[in-house]
Amino acid sequence: MYSDRGERGPSVLETNINEITECFYRANVSFAGVFIEDSRSGRTPINRRTNAFCCGFLVPFHGKFSLELDGVPYEMQPGTIVHAGPDMRVKIDSADPTKPWRFAVVHYWVPPHEGEDYPLAHRHFPIAMNENAKIPDLIHQLFELQSAPGAAAHFRGKLLFTNLLGEFIESAERRLPNTEVILIEQVMEFIRQKHAEPLSIAQIAEHFKMDRRKLAASFERHVGLSPSSYMIECRLLKAKELLHTCDCSIKQIAECVGYMDNLYFSKAFKKKTGCSPSEFRQRSGTTG
Repeated sequence: MYSDRGERGPSVLETNINEITECFYRANVSFAGVFIEDSRSGRTPINRRTNAFCCGFLVPFHGKFSLELDGVPYEMQPGTIVHAGPDMRVKIDSADPTKPWRFAVVHYWVPPHEGEDYPLAHRHFPIAMNENAKIPDLIHQLFELQSAPGAAAHFRGKLLFTNLLGEFIESAERRLPNTEVILIEQVMEFIRQKHAEPLSIAQIAEHFKMDRRKLAASFERHVGLSPSSYMIECRLLKAKELLHTCDCSIKQIAECVGYMDNLYFSKAFKKKTGCSPSEFRQRSGTTG
């Protein structure tokens, strides 16, 4: 899932388990390898790129940590796995430096001529699922088996990988009904369209005729972020686009993405990106 390379633009997809199952049924995917990493390695924060030729699943074993794929954040812990496509920008950091974490990345390969049968290959998305003791066991078996020579070991690896995919799908189906997944995807689309408006979780819940607490809990379980945090992500992503492409003032851009207080916008932007809006604009070569 990792390699060291340059920059790449953002990409995000909210998907559901039925679509994932259909794609794995149609595409001739094959196991490509697995590695396991933990916080004791002392390598955090991790800043790399995913493997240039393989797709992968990042599977937390224990602990909590933050993951970004092409700038899109995921809060990782057992019960959520994330799929990543080839050559994506990845960042991993500890949620709490005092608490250890451990995860595995399982790589798989899709033949280039079957790309149309597997459109999810070049996208990243979370899969919420029940914790399943079989999953880490299968991954550890794959880890031990991958260095074994011979056709028999290769064939057993293929069977183990197929079983692992089956456990992913079954655990996800038990965790979140498809109707709820579809609803959360509709909520995400609604937030993306309305991100510049003064929108509250109560207003979102009223629009979808849901209890506010239930909506917030379902959204965070599926997406890994609260609705308000997701709205901030949408606003700042749009702000970065405008800072790069137009010569509007910082105040105008702040208002355009939903911040009436220019100072608050600048603080939120710097907290997320590590630089102020004006510094970001200078780096992108746009004046305004």
